[in-house]
Formats: sequence, structure tokens, C-alpha cells
Amino acid sequence: MGFYAPKKIPLNWYQYEMKFSLELLNAFVLNIESQVKISIKEYQNKKETIIIDDTPEEIGSNQVFDLHNGLDSQTWHLDSIFLEHFPNLQRRSAFLSLYGFLEHELDKLCILFKETHNFSIELKDLKDLGIERSITFLTKVANLPIDKGNDKWGKIKSMQKIRNLIVHNDGKLIDFNGTPRVKEIQIVKKNEFLTGDTEILINDGFLTSTLGKFDELFKYIDLLIKKSS
Repeated sequence: MGFYAPKKIPLNWYQYEMKFSLELLNAFVLNIESQVKISIKEYQNKKETIIIDDTPEEIGSNQVFDLHNGLDSQTWHLDSIFLEHFPNLQRRSAFLSLYGFLEHELDKLCILFKETHNFSIELKDLKDLGIERSITFLTKVANLPIDKGNDKWGKIKSMQKIRNLIVHNDGKLIDFNGTPRVKEIQIVKKNEFLTGDTEILINDGFLTSTLGKFDELFKYIDLLIKKSS
């Protein structure tokens, strides 16, 4: 018997593509969090304490510092580096990959609509960019009644603000001119997996939560597709 390949149409989009992609990304997220935990444990268990006795005849002249992966506590605050900064960099990178997946899959859905229904308007014909362009296409060209006022879209827009802050402002909650990023600060305060006063710190659980928000949007769009078919 041959392998059944479902027809690539919008009606099959979530069931035969998104569900499997989300499963893979969930495994990716679990792997990232596992790496973070391993790195933290390695730091806690393997950092070295170095003692240098410059002048043995003088009491209390020893230099004592910690060393891990080529960084020493005389120059760096090692706890901040290995317990906060590096885990945050790993999670930031993973989050940007997840957000890129969101943009890419919404674009693919638009292209799928275009090919299935032979629309004369293409995605590139619209003036918006990113997820706004995709949602505009799905709403105005594919005629899906997507409600931008619902909570699912609001959560995605919050994720977009976090993404833009990381890409364009290095995750800092204060602009280059010293002005606080008020909207982003409010997002951080409301999100149980984000912390930070001057810079966004991504904690364990945020990546999984982000995937869940994406899945909510995909399921919502899938429901609209089914209702319109």
C-alpha cells in the first residue's frame, strides 16, 4: 500500500501540516530548555576556585577568584553571566526562530489559498509586512472573517512587540535616548514567564507558552476555514 498524501488545500492545512510542525517545535523547545539546565548545572558543579599566592611571606596576600569557561570572577559577575545572560540568549534565539516559523507558515497559508482558488492578488501585492500582511490577505482576499479584536490576535501582537524589541533594541526596555518602552514594559509585567527592569529576561516556560499562543491562532484560523468551506 502506498503512503496517503492529503491534498494540499487550506482545508487540510492545520490537520496535516501545522499539527506536525508544532510537535517538532515543541521537541525543539524542550531540547533548548534541557540545554539551559545542563549548562547551569555544569557551571554550578564545575566552576573552579583559583588561589594565587603572589607573596607567600605576607599573610592575606592571596588572590582568590572563580573561573569557568575562560571567564573569571575578577572581570565578570559569573552568576549573572551563566545563570541569567547566557540562558536568556539561548531562549531569545529560540523565540526568534519560533516567531519566524509563525510568519513563514502564515505566508504559506496565503500562498496555498492563492494557488487553490487562483486569486489574482498575490501576497506581495499588499503593502503591509509580516503577520499583518498575511492576516490582511486572509481577511480581504481569502475572505476569512478574522477578528483582530479577539484575545488570540492580541496575544500574537504582544509577542510581535517582544520580537521587535529583541531584534531592534537588543531586548532593552529603555530606548537609546533613555526613554522607557512603556508598552513592552507592561507586556513583561503581565507575562508570568518574563522579567526584567531594563532588559527582557526570558524564563523557563515562555517558549512553550509562545507555541501555545501560536497554536491558538492557527486553530482559530482553521475553524474559520472549515466554516467557509
